Amino acid sequence: MTQNELILACVIGVPVVFALGRLSTRVTWFRAKTEEKYTVPEFVRGQK
Repeated sequence: MTQNELILACVIGVPVVFALGRLSTRVTWFRAKTEEKYTVPEFVRGQK
């Protein structure tokens, strides 16, 4: 790899990796919210 290719890879790669990290966090958060099936009182009753 030449120096220009390395710089170009960093300039393109860093924002792409950052965006993928943000997307995976949002997908994980969305899945967690959709899997919540109990209200708090139901959860407390289930623990007793």
